[in-house]
Amino acid sequence: MRKIAKRFMVKDSGLIIDLVTGRNFTVNATGLLIFRDFLEGGEPPEIQDHLCREFKVSRDVARRDLDEFLLDLRVLGIDED
Repeated sequence: MRKIAKRFMVKDSGLIIDLVTGRNFTVNATGLLIFRDFLEGGEPPEIQDHLCREFKVSRDVARRDLDEFLLDLRVLGIDED
């Protein structure tokens, strides 16, 4: 688990609350899977495989969605431990 995991409250509805800043955002089912796997310490290849299994998408589609989401996390400043 990443150190920053305790910083977030993640709801099954896709609502994610940053308990430090008070900011919140909502993600779809794909984003929810990626974010939870990320917080658990998953590496991109593992998360990509999980996306393929869960949503029955190609590796290319899974990788594109994952790369986009991880970029969004970096922009929000929540990509580091």
